[in-house]
Amino acid sequence: MNTLAPVGFIGTGLMGQAMAAQLINAGFNLCTHSRTAHKAEPLIALGASYAHSPAELAHKIQGGMVVVCVTDSPALEQVVNGPQGLLNRLAKGSLIIDMGTSHYDLTLSLAQQAQHQHIHYVDAPVSGGQVGAQQGSLSIMAGGDFNQIQRAQGLFDAMGHKTTHVGNVGCGQLAKAANQMIVGATLNIVAEALFLAQQNGADPAKVRDALSGGFADSKILQVHGQRMVEQSYTPGARATTQLKDLQQAQDLAQQSNLKLPLNETSLNQWQGMVDAGLGNLDQAGILAWVERNN
Repeated sequence: MNTLAPVGFIGTGLMGQAMAAQLINAGFNLCTHSRTAHKAEPLIALGASYAHSPAELAHKIQGGMVVVCVTDSPALEQVVNGPQGLLNRLAKGSLIIDMGTSHYDLTLSLAQQAQHQHIHYVDAPVSGGQVGAQQGSLSIMAGGDFNQIQRAQGLFDAMGHKTTHVGNVGCGQLAKAANQMIVGATLNIVAEALFLAQQNGADPAKVRDALSGGFADSKILQVHGQRMVEQSYTPGARATTQLKDLQQAQDLAQQSNLKLPLNETSLNQWQGMVDAGLGNLDQAGILAWVERNN
């Protein structure tokens, strides 16, 4: 691994900030860009350089690799293919790595456009939340050419503890859609279960402890269940993001002529939470929405 090779990183939100810091700490020469410039200041303080646009960043990395971790699919499309996007200035042989949660169809489209310019494209969304990003322990679901995933493995190793090559381009996003469906529905039922127990006289903290280690145990119960007990809803990942991810999964189901009634129900619950003005809470704040409904 050539730690002096320039690596680009675009997106300095809750996840991106921590992921980029892991790369710097691992010795990578990082060049970053953010739509909100001041959000890049902590990374610059750690030694990163700054580009004022994705196109400028593309020029600076000179055929290297660039990680994109932005909020949603419209932001991704702007970064990759907008007027000042990466594809305007990336050299042949460069590698774009989308580590956000993006529309499957857009992933295929951007990968095809990149291929026409002899640029490689990998979709590698992550699971593990802000805590996993801060600890460098994310699970990474990668779709794309095996050789390109191997090329990026040093980056993945700095940000995560496990990388799975799921399949061709787009398969990473399919795995992430499955992940978010399971997370969203599990958060819903954990909140309702703890609320039911509390309203009938049980201590929700002790109920959570009683369930730990049994068939109902999960990372959701451990991490988000604890936040629910403490009513600690400072966002590691916002409810609006969970809603967006479930909507993308439901859109794909409709395009595929599939009926996913449980996901649709879960989606409606998250939509209700956001509509109630609670969208900026952590995902664990779904309990606050359950309480408000009652």
